Amino acid sequence: MRREGWLVFAAWVLAGALVVFSLLAAASIGLFVAPLAGVAIWFALRLGRRWPETLGIISGAGAVCLLIAFLDSVSTPWLVTGLVLVAGGAIPYVLARRGTTSKRGPALLDAQDTPT
Repeated sequence: MRREGWLVFAAWVLAGALVVFSLLAAASIGLFVAPLAGVAIWFALRLGRRWPETLGIISGAGAVCLLIAFLDSVSTPWLVTGLVLVAGGAIPYVLARRGTTSKRGPALLDAQDTPT
């Protein structure tokens, strides 16, 4: 049974963070992190459904930006980018989950909204 929810979203956050980190650090340790990113992607694919949980990739990229901003305390562009990306993944995910139900699929139209 495929799972859904915040656990799968978190798996995609981890996968996205590892992919972005391996790309940004490709000249040093990124090549060693790339196989871990591949395993994280495989795990996230096997763990649960893809949509809307894959929006976690965007938040994962933002988490890497926030880590860079934290390590370099004068790096405002990394901080702003990280906050925008984390929100850009989490907010649409919450809205997409609000528009669906776990047992019935997409939210159905009200009886008055059905075309005649």
